Amino acid sequence: MNRDMAFEVMRSSTHHEFTPGRFAGRYYLSCGYACAVVASLGYADDWAAYIGGCPGENEEGILTYVAAYGTKLSEKDARHYFPELAEMAYRR
Repeated sequence: MNRDMAFEVMRSSTHHEFTPGRFAGRYYLSCGYACAVVASLGYADDWAAYIGGCPGENEEGILTYVAAYGTKLSEKDARHYFPELAEMAYRR
């Protein structure tokens, strides 16, 4: 993952979609600690999801960080967060 990749962000309450990097994420902030769940869409029509957290309030930076360095979720957990990707294969 290229951390310097430019992202165009379209926002709604806790859901972010990134293009052209092909990411979707959910961001939560509580007591100054951020948690993010990010789906990374592959070029082979597959995807994987990652979770992570750190102090801070920079949503875009935290989502990008989790996409690059987060802990990969099991397929079951990932599909809970991203049911809209049901038709795509989960990257193992």
